[in-house]
Parts: sequence; structure tokens; C-alpha cells
Amino acid sequence: MVLTEGQKQAIKKLDKEMEQAKDACSKYIAEQLLQLATSCPKVAEKILEEKKTLAGALDAIKAEAKKHAVGGCGCVDEVQAVETACKYYNIKAAKPAAEPAAAHQALGKTPETSMDAGTGAAAVSVNLDDFF
Repeated sequence: MVLTEGQKQAIKKLDKEMEQAKDACSKYIAEQLLQLATSCPKVAEKILEEKKTLAGALDAIKAEAKKHAVGGCGCVDEVQAVETACKYYNIKAAKPAAEPAAAHQALGKTPETSMDAGTGAAAVSVNLDDFF
């Protein structure tokens, strides 16, 4: 795949902003935006808008989480975070480009540190017969 000059510039812009941010959430959002930009030149153009930054996208995500806060604590999942970042950049994309496993890796989560609700590699199976 041959990238346009705009796509190359968008990649450089996001890489620079990601290096400055140095946090896992920024890295994940930047990776999602990079995948979208490399697949579509129009997305790259929107990322290159001077007023739009990765920090601005994160602020939009934080604001979205605050809207749904309960007891002073608000959060969004990976899909909502990417949707909000896309909305911030005026990109028409709703799903993360990477699978949830990639999101967990980018955020530094492992099956051992993940608080899973009983599914996946972190699930523990206990049979009552094991206790007798």
C-alpha cells in the first residue's frame, strides 16, 4: 500500500503527539487513529487539522466519561473512547481498528491484571467437588 503525503504527515503528527503524551490511553487512541489514517487519506486530512490534537481528543474522551459519572467516577470503554476521538476529529468511524486484546496490550493489561467478569484467559473454574 502506498501512502499519500497527507497520510505520512498525519502519521508523523500522531507519533510526535504520542511521544509527548507518554501515557497508555494516548498510545491506544493514537494507534487507532494511525490505523484509520493509513487506510483512508480523508481521515489523514482530518487528523492534520491544526486545531485538532491528540490531547484535545483525550479531553473529549474525559468529558464524555464525566457525563456518565456515578459517585464521582466516570469511565468509557475502548469502543466509546475511539468513537469519541473520531467524533472530535470529525471522522466517520465507530469501531476500534484493533481487537480488544490489542487494546488491553496497549493499556498494559494482562490476563493476570485484568479484572474479568468470568470469561477469557483470566477466568477461574472451580468445581465444588474440588473442596471435598
